[in-house]
Amino acid sequence: MAQQTILIVEDDEMTSAMLEMIADEAGYHTLIAADGVTAIELYQQHLPAIVLLDINLPQLNGYSIASLVRNFSGHKPRIIVVTSTPADYEQHLKELADGCLTKPIKRQELLDLLA
Repeated sequence: MAQQTILIVEDDEMTSAMLEMIADEAGYHTLIAADGVTAIELYQQHLPAIVLLDINLPQLNGYSIASLVRNFSGHKPRIIVVTSTPADYEQHLKELADGCLTKPIKRQELLDLLA
């Protein structure tokens, strides 16, 4: 089986590094974007299987990114929202995303969502 790619869209360096470390250890290939524009560029170039998506980002926010990803060609990755405010996910992203990971990140919770 080919190694699955995860696009991590997170502007906080510590959170991004933690997500990357856990995903790498679990055998995923990771791509990192610290802003919305870079996220869309990487998404279009690599068509990752999973997008770990922060909501509050520079340039394009998580809502815009999730909407663009869902409407891009026929590719439908799993989108997992990464947020410190789960109510934002419940109110605005539940229809666009496949799950929610609450900060601070818990390793096993992330692994369960990736499985």
